[in-house]
Amino acid sequence: MNRELWKNRTFTNENPINYPCPKCSVGFLTPKKQILTEITPTGTEMEYHGYPNGIEHIFSGTLICKNKDCKELVSISGQCLRDIQTGKELQSGEMAEHRFSTYYLKFFYPNLKIIALPKEVSENVAEQINLSFSHYFNDLSSCANRIRNGIELILDDLNAPKWRKTNDGNKQVFKTLHSRIEHYGKRNKKISDHLLALKIIGNEGSHVGLVESDDILDAYEILEELIEFTYVKKKERIAQLVKEIVSRRKPRSKE
Repeated sequence: MNRELWKNRTFTNENPINYPCPKCSVGFLTPKKQILTEITPTGTEMEYHGYPNGIEHIFSGTLICKNKDCKELVSISGQCLRDIQTGKELQSGEMAEHRFSTYYLKFFYPNLKIIALPKEVSENVAEQINLSFSHYFNDLSSCANRIRNGIELILDDLNAPKWRKTNDGNKQVFKTLHSRIEHYGKRNKKISDHLLALKIIGNEGSHVGLVESDDILDAYEILEELIEFTYVKKKERIAQLVKEIVSRRKPRSKE
């Protein structure tokens, strides 16, 4: 995951969007036509009173993938502050005025892919993670909650028990996600530690305003690794390939 790319949730007219295409993941998105802006009633009032630094607008537009074999279209919308004013003193001593616009991204359709979701990831888990992507720019609390939902489904995919046997031989259903994760740790501590870290971040989504974008990016980095050794299992697969080839003493393609 390119953390620096996703950390910036705005762009300016001088530094345009450069997000990867959600379909091909190879090309980058660029505006197909000029992005449209329209002043809001609040912006009109700000303009009337001569507000000097950033008049509120809304914006919308269509992005297109630069990959000629893809050309996926993505719609965007959000808030724009136009005519942000900065000043710079020239060598002559005069002040040069500079104006630009900042775009605050809110919605993408189809949503962007902040981390890769390999085909091995189950449909239910992929759905929740994709929904978290769709909330990243407009609602971090909802984003965190979707990640938490994904954790429970990952536990299901891992066949993690939903109950434990008590000392008297009865079944006791885990009352909390935390308890279920800790119990699974007896089977695989590495995975349970990853899940626990994600749950801690996901819980912050229940408290509006407490979760930060850096927390969500932490979660995606952890999730990316968790997906690798839970679903893809690349290291285990390569180890098995090595074992098979060595034991056969010939490539797998040979009978």
